[in-house]
Amino acid sequence: MTTDKLKMKQSFAYGLKGKVFVGMSLLALTATLGLGATYSLTPTVAHAQIFGDDDDDKDDPNQVPTNSTVWDAKRLQQLDRDVRKLERSVARVQNKASPPILIEPDPEVVALQATVDTLSRKQDEQTDTIAGLTSSLEEAQHQNQLLQQQVNGLVTRLDGMSKRVDMTDAHLKDIDVALAPPPPPPASTGDPETDFEQAFNLMTSGQIDDADRAFESFTTTWPEAPQLPEAWFRLGQIRTMKQDSSGAVAAYATALKGWPKTSWAPEATVKLADALTSSNRPTEACQALSQFDKLYAKTATSDSRTMAKNLKTRDNCPA
Repeated sequence: MTTDKLKMKQSFAYGLKGKVFVGMSLLALTATLGLGATYSLTPTVAHAQIFGDDDDDKDDPNQVPTNSTVWDAKRLQQLDRDVRKLERSVARVQNKASPPILIEPDPEVVALQATVDTLSRKQDEQTDTIAGLTSSLEEAQHQNQLLQQQVNGLVTRLDGMSKRVDMTDAHLKDIDVALAPPPPPPASTGDPETDFEQAFNLMTSGQIDDADRAFESFTTTWPEAPQLPEAWFRLGQIRTMKQDSSGAVAAYATALKGWPKTSWAPEATVKLADALTSSNRPTEACQALSQFDKLYAKTATSDSRTMAKNLKTRDNCPA
């Protein structure tokens, strides 16, 4: 590029810059005096060079053909926009940053920015709300864990109390059974032999308690019956089965009064000695065994003789 051409471009750029300043001066003057007023101004050369007289005539068909021009607000705004465009063009030509200029914000952008700010505030509020709810939820979960631990402890205690209650109920039932009066003995038939057979059948059928009550009732109902000594012998057998050694001694001793010559007398004598030994009365047991040897050894069964021999050895009875 030649020097002459470069100088011509610079001169053109400076000329444009001067024209921009003139336009800005007109804008500032009209803004100071107020929009919408009519003023008589002499058109400058700069104005004619930028916009052209022909363009003014075309844009404003109602222009008065005088040296004064009607400057309304719309034309001033258009002029301001043209001046800003020229400023940007000059800045690009000079390859420099454009000077700070005031640009009116776009109403749609302003409204959109306000909407964005509102949404941002709402989002922040929702974030704070979510954080609060999360904290409350964590606290509720912690409280739930504590309550669950308490419930588990109460369930454990309840199970223990239930077991204790069951054990107490069972113990109370045992106490009731122990304190309950025994059932009445079987009713008497009015015949001693029939009553004895009834009690004996209860004993042989395994109804020991009923047989015990039946034989006791027989001893009081029929004190003179010939079956009375054997009834006491059967009571001794029943009490031996119940591990009642003292009761068995009394029953056997009552049955053997007068040392009767009956089939059950040898067994009753040996059982008396055994009950005395179990009651820690060895001397009396040896005396009963001595009577067995004198009165019943010859007619006794082999089982009774063997039992008597063993008792003598255990109680260290003299030969």
